[in-house]
Amino acid sequence: MNLAGKFLSTAFAVALLAGCAGNPQTTNKNIMCAVGGALAGGAAGAAVGDSDAAAGSAVVGSMLALLLCPHDEEEETVMVEEVVCATEPPPGALVDQNGCAYDTDKDGVYDGIDMCQMTPEGVTVDRVGCALDSDGDAVPDYKDLCPDTPKGVIVDQDGCPLPGEKVLSLEGVNFGFDKATLTDDAKQILEEAVTVLKDTDSIVEVRVEGHTDSIGTEAYNQQLSQERAQSVVDYLESRGINGSNLIPVGMGESEPVATNETKEGRAKNRRVDFVVNN
Repeated sequence: MNLAGKFLSTAFAVALLAGCAGNPQTTNKNIMCAVGGALAGGAAGAAVGDSDAAAGSAVVGSMLALLLCPHDEEEETVMVEEVVCATEPPPGALVDQNGCAYDTDKDGVYDGIDMCQMTPEGVTVDRVGCALDSDGDAVPDYKDLCPDTPKGVIVDQDGCPLPGEKVLSLEGVNFGFDKATLTDDAKQILEEAVTVLKDTDSIVEVRVEGHTDSIGTEAYNQQLSQERAQSVVDYLESRGINGSNLIPVGMGESEPVATNETKEGRAKNRRVDFVVNN
C-alpha cells in the first residue's frame, strides 16, 4: 500500500474508534477531533517520506486531539421529588416556591394572615394568630397571672389589678336586721366574688369594704359595717379564698354612691366593695 493509502486507512480507523467510544451526544465531535488530529499527525510523518512514520503519527495525532478537544459533561438525570402541601393555602397566605404556605411560629395560622407572628409555641391563638386574652385586659392568657380580672380594671404587666383599683362592687349583700349575719341571698351574690378572687388570692391583697346607708348614728354604722365586712371575709374563706390576703374594712356611711333620701338610693349604698390594697 502506498503512503497516501496507509495514511487515510489509519485516519479512518482512529476516527471510527473515537466515534464508537464516545457518548452518543458527542460522537460527531469526537470523530471530527480524531480525524483532524490524524490528518495533522499523518502530514507530519509523511513529510519525512516514510509511510510507517505517517501512520504512526496519525495515530498519535488523533489521540492527542481527543484529549485536547473540549468534551461536553455527561448530562445527569436529576430526580425531582414532587412536593405536596399539607393543605391548600387560603387567600392571603404567603407561600414558598412550591406553593406551600408559611407558618413561621407554627401556631396553625399562616404568614400573611397571622397578625402576631412571634407567638410562642404551644400558645392557643385566635383566628388571626394572636394569643387569647380572655379577660380583655391586653395581657394575653399565657402571661396573665390574674386571668379573670373584671372588665375596665387597670392592670399591671402581669395582668393583675393596680393598687387602688376596685375589682368588684356588690349590691344586695344583705344581713339580718341590725346584725352582721349574711342572708342566703347575700351568700349567692358573694359567689361572684369567689369567682373573681380565686385566681388572684395568692397574688393580690384585697380590702373588703363594708358600706352602709345613713340610717342610725355614724359611729354605730361604722362599727356595724366593720362586723359585716368581717362576715364577708369569713364566708369567702369558707369557700376556699386565701383569707390572709383579705382585709375587712368598715367604711360606715362615709362613702355613699347614691342619695340616702330614697329607698332605692339607700339600697345602693348598702354594698361591699373589693379594692386592691397592694
